[in-house]
Amino acid sequence: MLLFHKASEEDETRILTTVGMTVAICAAAAVAVFVFAKPFSGRPSDQFGVVFESPYVGQGVVAGTVIQMHGVKVGEVTQITNLPGGAVRLTADLQRAPTAGLTDTVGIDFRPANYFGVTGINLRPGQGGQALAQGSLIKTTPSGNFTLPALLSRLGELSHGVVTPHLIDVIEKVTDYADSLDPLLETMLVMSNSLAKVQTVSTARLLTNTTGISVALPGLAHATMSTGNLFVHAGELGTVSEEYFAHTYRASIEDIATGLFGALGKLLGSHPTDLYPATQLVKVLTDTVPGLVPPDAIADTLRELRTRLEKLFAGPPDRRAVNVRVILDSLPGVAAPIGAMGGP
Repeated sequence: MLLFHKASEEDETRILTTVGMTVAICAAAAVAVFVFAKPFSGRPSDQFGVVFESPYVGQGVVAGTVIQMHGVKVGEVTQITNLPGGAVRLTADLQRAPTAGLTDTVGIDFRPANYFGVTGINLRPGQGGQALAQGSLIKTTPSGNFTLPALLSRLGELSHGVVTPHLIDVIEKVTDYADSLDPLLETMLVMSNSLAKVQTVSTARLLTNTTGISVALPGLAHATMSTGNLFVHAGELGTVSEEYFAHTYRASIEDIATGLFGALGKLLGSHPTDLYPATQLVKVLTDTVPGLVPPDAIADTLRELRTRLEKLFAGPPDRRAVNVRVILDSLPGVAAPIGAMGGP
C-alpha cells in the first residue's frame, strides 16, 4: 500500500489498530443511540401529552414527578417552565386508559405520593368541559398544598407564633407546682390499696352503716352535754329540788369519786408496770386539756363544742348526714397549682 510505503512494520500495525478501535467505538455509539434514544420513535401510543398552568407549584415537583388519580399512577411530569408573574407551566404525559373521561376542568393538588413523603401531583376530576386530548391546555388553581415540606413549614410557623417563652415558662411552673402533689397522691394511693386489701364489705354498705350511726349520734351528744351542764349548774340555777341535790346529785358525785375513780386508782396502783404505757398515754392526753379548755370557762367551752357538734350534722331528723367541708386551700401543694391555673 502507498500509505505505508515509507513506514516500518511496527508503525503500520499501530496505525491499523488505531483505525480499527475508532471504527468499533463509532459503531457501538450508533447502536446505543438506536437502542436507547429511539430517535425515530415518538410518544408511546397509550400516552398523550397535556399542559398544566398553575399560579404556583408544590415543593419537590420536578421533571419525573408522579401524577396520580385515586392513589394510582396515571402519568408523570416531563418539563417545568416558569411563566411571567410567578406562574408555572407543567408539561406532562398521561396514560390514556386510566384518564379516560377526564376533561379540561380537571383540578390538581400537591401531596405525598408515597410513605417517604416524595411529592406527587393528584388529579381531581371535574364536571363538564372538553375531553382531554393530545396538547390540551389546563389552566387551574391547586386546591391545596399538602406536601410534607409544606406541613413542616406550617408547623414551624405555628410553633414560632404559639409556643412562646412565656407559655414555656407557665408550663414549667405548673409542672413544678404539680410535683408537690406527688406525696398527697401517693398517700391516697397507699390508703386506697390498704383499704382494698382489708375491706370485705362494699363501700356503699359501709356508708349506709355510717349514716345509720350518725343519725343517733346527735341525740346522744345532746343528752350527754345536757347532763353534764345540769350537774355543773344544778346547785346554782335551782333547776332541781334540795332533796334531789342532797340525795341524788351529791350521791352520784360521791359514787363517781369513790366508786369509779377510787377503783381505777386501785387498779393503776396494783399494776403499775402493766398499765404504765396506758397511764403515760392518758397523761399525754390530759396534759393538753388545760391549755385547750380553761377551768373557769369549761361550761361555756362545752356548750360551744356541743353547738358545733350539732351543726356538724345536716338533714331531716331521720336521715342526718355529716356536713363536712374538706379544706385544701392551706396546703402549699394544692394552693400553688390552683393559683397558677387561675383558680379562686
